[in-house]
Amino acid sequence: MPIRSRATLLSAMTLAGAVALGPAGEARADGMFAQLDVAPGDVTAVLSAQRGRLSYGTVYSDYGNGADLNFQLSYAFALGDPNAPVTLRVGPAVQYEGLKTWKAGARIVAEHYRPTEFGNIFLLGEYSTIDNAYFALASVGLRDAGLAVELTHQGDDDGFRETALALSVPLEGTDVALRAGYKFRAKEVFVGVSWNTF
Repeated sequence: MPIRSRATLLSAMTLAGAVALGPAGEARADGMFAQLDVAPGDVTAVLSAQRGRLSYGTVYSDYGNGADLNFQLSYAFALGDPNAPVTLRVGPAVQYEGLKTWKAGARIVAEHYRPTEFGNIFLLGEYSTIDNAYFALASVGLRDAGLAVELTHQGDDDGFRETALALSVPLEGTDVALRAGYKFRAKEVFVGVSWNTF
């Protein structure tokens, strides 16, 4: 089944973008993020960048019997508590579905990052008008353990649904982290690597 909603993974993979917003929503840092996840049934590659309030990037998904290529651009707005704002990201999205058909739409993302005594919590919700795709993520960073635990759920109006649990462990002294997780509907393990300069 085509994993068309994989386009929404772009926001989840750019978690550092939410972290980069300061108390008043001012951008504290620019950076780039790249990630590759590999499973028996699919491969997903992500490349994104942030410059001020603008974020842009691409996601390539190969799901065995086809592939999708997605492009996104968004502008960030900070709302609510200045010390822990909700960040809205709004912008256009383009998908080259099956590497055959072009689709255009809009997407909106709500993000919230909060430091804690044990590390941090990051929450994200996203909706795209392309295939009515949706994505939800909850991530908990555990400082003492040196890892992050991430739970995601996504779907679209083509019938795709997936829930996944992943662990991410940074390699000390580098911008690289190793990932591993499990997809509950596909019943498969995936492994990956990420690079983050934020």
